[in-house]
Amino acid sequence: MKKIIMIFVLSLLPFQALAESKETTFERISRTGVIRCGYYVFPPIMDRDANTGELSGITYDYMNLLAERAGLKVEWTTEATWANWIPEIQQDRFDVACTPMWADLAMMKAVAFTDSMYFSGMYPLVAKDDPRFDGATLETLNSPEFTFVSQEGNSTKKIVNSVFPRAKIYALPPTASGGEYYQTLIAKKADVILTDPSGLSIYEESNGKNFKFIAMDTPVKIQSFKMAVRLEDADLLHFLNQSIEELFYSGDLDRILRKHEYDPGKSYLRPNKPYEAQK
Repeated sequence: MKKIIMIFVLSLLPFQALAESKETTFERISRTGVIRCGYYVFPPIMDRDANTGELSGITYDYMNLLAERAGLKVEWTTEATWANWIPEIQQDRFDVACTPMWADLAMMKAVAFTDSMYFSGMYPLVAKDDPRFDGATLETLNSPEFTFVSQEGNSTKKIVNSVFPRAKIYALPPTASGGEYYQTLIAKKADVILTDPSGLSIYEESNGKNFKFIAMDTPVKIQSFKMAVRLEDADLLHFLNQSIEELFYSGDLDRILRKHEYDPGKSYLRPNKPYEAQK
């Protein structure tokens, strides 16, 4: 009997050694010097030239600076969408969802998010010449009379359902561009968009000023921008969080934001520095 037990134990040793020697994502990044980025196009956070394919934007500059400081190289391996980025990262198509995502609790069951890099305030936006929204409030917007635009795969639908449960929803596909949000109002397919001032400024730069924000004392939601990794990649998550802190305190993140913001220093909200909160 002892001999049988010994044979069984010895047979398990190769599997135990294999489990113990399995390389983590961060160990591979450190060994190869390459971090694989997944991204989605969402100017000015991430943009791609339609003619040349050249990438640019906040995320592009941030990750390349992070890599330079850490002695790494970035490979922009996968362009994803709101709908498929979680399955893609889970299937090891890339190491990091480098374009910051609008995190929510449902997503947090599937991936691990970094600390917040920066923020934006989400406000209701309507057609400038629509008199129905003169003096509108959160309460009056919560009505089946109004249709909100959302996009499959991002958090806007959940925000609308939570804050405006009686309103209707016009859902865009996950591949829709930012410009398609605004076109739904022009085409009168919907009445209200939840967006931030930066998103509107980018659209108006090429299409004119056809919209207005409904005046609110506070945003409908403060939306944080976070990168994401697989749940098991705790060491990579720690590295990214330390990089966020380092590039924030050094002023590099602010300089990158100002370079791409439509209204430098104002389009996106920055975290408070700890010593500022103590004043």
